[in-house]
Amino acid sequence: MKSPKIIFHIDMNCFFASCERAVNKDLIGQPIAVAHHDPLHRGIILSPSYEARKFGIKTTMLVRDALLLCNELIIVEPKMHLYKECSRLFFDYLYSITPLVEGGSIDEGYLDVTEISKTEHPLALAERIQKHLLNNYNLPCSIGIGPNKFLAKMASDMKKPLGITVLRRREIDKYLWPLPIGNMYGVGKKTAPKLQAIGIETIGDLANFENIDLLKEIVGEVSASTLIQRANGYGSTEVVVEEADNLSVSNSHTFDNSVFDVELLKQTLKVIANTVSHRLEKSHKVAQTIGLILKYPDMRQINRSRSVENSTRDAGEIYLVVEDIFEELYKTGDQIRLVGIFANRLLDEKEEVKQYSIFDDLSEIEKEEGIEKILKSVKKNFGPGSINRGYYEYKRK
Repeated sequence: MKSPKIIFHIDMNCFFASCERAVNKDLIGQPIAVAHHDPLHRGIILSPSYEARKFGIKTTMLVRDALLLCNELIIVEPKMHLYKECSRLFFDYLYSITPLVEGGSIDEGYLDVTEISKTEHPLALAERIQKHLLNNYNLPCSIGIGPNKFLAKMASDMKKPLGITVLRRREIDKYLWPLPIGNMYGVGKKTAPKLQAIGIETIGDLANFENIDLLKEIVGEVSASTLIQRANGYGSTEVVVEEADNLSVSNSHTFDNSVFDVELLKQTLKVIANTVSHRLEKSHKVAQTIGLILKYPDMRQINRSRSVENSTRDAGEIYLVVEDIFEELYKTGDQIRLVGIFANRLLDEKEEVKQYSIFDDLSEIEKEEGIEKILKSVKKNFGPGSINRGYYEYKRK
């Protein structure tokens, strides 16, 4: 009989707020919230610390409402370049543990540690990972351990901050089934009331729901099947690794609640652009097509892509293409649940042939080639993670 896989889901705790504390120790232990400064406090909370959450402060809440709940709340202006760098450190460390890493978003990832667990106990490995991230980067995380990605994801949510939780299929009646249906991964704020309306209050109710035809009517045939499977402890065991031979590299971020703040959406895309760029660099690939993913609260998803004149892996160039597509698609007031970027039609960097025209500024081209040589030299002497390009180096012409 084949042994079950051992999957980790590693979720950074209050990621933006934790990044701020990593560089400013005075914020440790204080109720803080990352949000854009606004004299009228009309901004929204991007990441509240656990101390702030104790007052009922939540992600996407208006700053002025949050201040009514806690007048000592410290508002910190977001620093997307900092969060990008912390995300890079996080994933670089995960890749040092195993190449079997799947990014869920900029602050969470799945690891297949089945083979590693033959020589190191999974709990000891989880403790080692958690301590390294906290001691070296001041970044707390929670780790869920399960035989598939769904149970690992649910486990990581069960104890925060700094939790390590194991969730086995044989224990789901004790630990998973009593949870409210709204706590189940894959059940959104619109789906939960629909399920409650037909008597499904807990995950256990869903697992044992007998009127499958009614469930299909409510959520659709495909979703009904997926939800029943998950509620019974089943899920994908495949950690999708972005290997060099893959035809596409992508990354996305799902918001806790739907977002209509254009500034937040664009800042998040900048962070994702850096992540995609970094993954292309690790696989020694460049992309001929860059695309944007937008998912709405009703689960409708739009994917739009654009070919680039010269294949690229530069974060700034990737972001500018995506920003153009975003501005074409986004309508004022649209609520967005997920944003993502994909790069496909990949080439090995050695195959890349740049086409220059007589209208190109050759001095700029030479400058860029010089910068690239410097970057390669620094990485050769000080290591691959010592320096990386960022989107702030690029401007529209």
